[in-house]
Amino acid sequence: MLKLSYPRLKQILMIMILTKIEVPGSELSKRLNVSTRTVRSDVTKLNSDISDYKLEIMNRRGKGYYLEVSDSQQLDKLKRDLNNLEKKTSLDTSSGRIKYLLNRLLTSEEPISIDDILDNLYISINTLNNYIIEIKQIISKYNLRIVHKNNGLSLVGDEESKRYCFIDQLENKNYKEYVLGFTTNERKLFSNIDLDDISEVVNDFIDREMKEIPDYNRKNIIIHVALSLSRIESGHVLQNFNSELQVSQDFQNEFDKMFDRLEQSIGNRISLPEREYVKYHVGLNNPQIVNNSNEPEVELIKKSVLLFLDKIRDNYTFNLLNDDLLIKNLTEHIKAVIKISDLDSTRKNPLLDVILSTFPLAYEMTVTSINILEHQLKLHLSKDELSFITLHVGASMERNYSNKWKKRNVAIICGSGTATANLLKIKLESRFSNYLNIMGVYSYAEYCSDSYPKEVDFLISTVPILNSKVPVVEVDLSNFANDSKELYDFITSTSNGQQVLYSLFKPELVFVNSNLQTRKQVLDFLCDKLEEQAVVRSDFREKMFEREKMYSTAIGGEIAIPHPIKFAANKSNVAFMQLKKPIVWDDNDNKIQLIFLLAINEEEYPKIQTLFSFLVDLQSDTRFYNAISKCKDSNEAMKVINSFIQNNINQRA
Repeated sequence: MLKLSYPRLKQILMIMILTKIEVPGSELSKRLNVSTRTVRSDVTKLNSDISDYKLEIMNRRGKGYYLEVSDSQQLDKLKRDLNNLEKKTSLDTSSGRIKYLLNRLLTSEEPISIDDILDNLYISINTLNNYIIEIKQIISKYNLRIVHKNNGLSLVGDEESKRYCFIDQLENKNYKEYVLGFTTNERKLFSNIDLDDISEVVNDFIDREMKEIPDYNRKNIIIHVALSLSRIESGHVLQNFNSELQVSQDFQNEFDKMFDRLEQSIGNRISLPEREYVKYHVGLNNPQIVNNSNEPEVELIKKSVLLFLDKIRDNYTFNLLNDDLLIKNLTEHIKAVIKISDLDSTRKNPLLDVILSTFPLAYEMTVTSINILEHQLKLHLSKDELSFITLHVGASMERNYSNKWKKRNVAIICGSGTATANLLKIKLESRFSNYLNIMGVYSYAEYCSDSYPKEVDFLISTVPILNSKVPVVEVDLSNFANDSKELYDFITSTSNGQQVLYSLFKPELVFVNSNLQTRKQVLDFLCDKLEEQAVVRSDFREKMFEREKMYSTAIGGEIAIPHPIKFAANKSNVAFMQLKKPIVWDDNDNKIQLIFLLAINEEEYPKIQTLFSFLVDLQSDTRFYNAISKCKDSNEAMKVINSFIQNNINQRA
């Protein structure tokens, strides 16, 4: 039976199985949001986990990682075990079992036997009744209902409503898996059609007719086509579908040709309402094809985008107004939104949940500043549309404010001759090429005569140097292993991003094993402590609770990051609390046990990207939760926090 050491390995394994060509380590590191060094470590661990299958992930120099398969039967066995692992994982939680049951109700042609459900899910009738109550709440907004008759359960409602429910509730929200190919669950949902054949036909159509369509929109179109054909095959055909979407005649002709090929694939007729249904969703995912009369004024859109970015600067001090790429992308995006704004729907973003948890700061900046753009253009943007915009804003913040490693300019001062100096230079370049830009090697005499570059950040010397105007790190070739570690510690400790991160936490504002039981109790307590330390102004508490009313500050992993809607801090600190038991944080019933109350001074806000990156990474790191829960006091907790800050910085190096 397949056992993987930790969840990230499953992502790597799925990529290796689904991808037919080599995947560069840099590409894997971006997809997984880890360093290339961590990728190498993960691959080593994964190869150990799958060794029983006689398969191995190899690295072809200059190209990347691939799965070496010598026995196709072993690969098939691995796929089956991975499928069972995914199924087992999905049914381990109540949310997974509810999704499974909703899936059965949406796709079953006959009433589902209650006894069959109890046997498959290993649950009691009382638990099933609780699940049914939750499902009724989910489906109520689609005008669907559950009918219980003769020991069976059925879902009743019109076909179009069932499809909207299907897409909203069952679509895989994991972006990395979503765009890579068809997941095991998707193949199971559409088992009555040939997904690969259909995907080939749709991709050919997209490649001919659409330019630069994002991967997730491409996948959305394929899923809607698959849903239409699967429902046709099971006898659930749309009797009518009316939309106001208009396209050019040339596009309509190519669209009809695609459906002619799809009819050959399924051996069944595709009616006009079904074709209109698919065309409608193609338009939502690629508004460039839409010919509706609602053509936007580009100059007005650009002006509105600039006002939106100006408001972000006023509210959060991040100046994105000079990012020409962001302005261009946002203008094109809003132009596309306006073109489909008169259609009776909103686009669904499969990245919505991922964006909310991965880019909390960019999403908040978007949500709190977008009203000026909406007012200018007479738009109302849904959460899905706001998350699309967040992607552009988040990318700009990465370009302009990310605390990535910057190479330090250094000069080597060596008093032992040219050969020794060059050997040291080679060793340093081999070990620290990502960190250092070595501007030259100089003798001690040259140093004394000021014959070395003055723009260096620090010096690396084999001899003691006193009264230097810049920092000096002394190294000894005979003890290079230890000295190189000290050099690394020096480089990382002088990183602006790390200095900011370390300075935010202090023992007086760290609390563990708290028995508080409500969000208000927690926030009032932490606000009191921030006020006692003179960290925040008198209006901080009010602005923080005002921010909480807007939307939840829960970001996943039982973590919440409350903060005020406007600047209200005298200096920058984070008040942290670990609760003995999770508390309900919001109306979505998010359970929270780790609270980071952010008090950030206005002048330091542009540097705070490092903090948000750190908190986002903690969501999926169970080691932090385990370590912090064992702490007996704030000093122990500070050691844990600092160690995870160090680990976070190392991974991003």
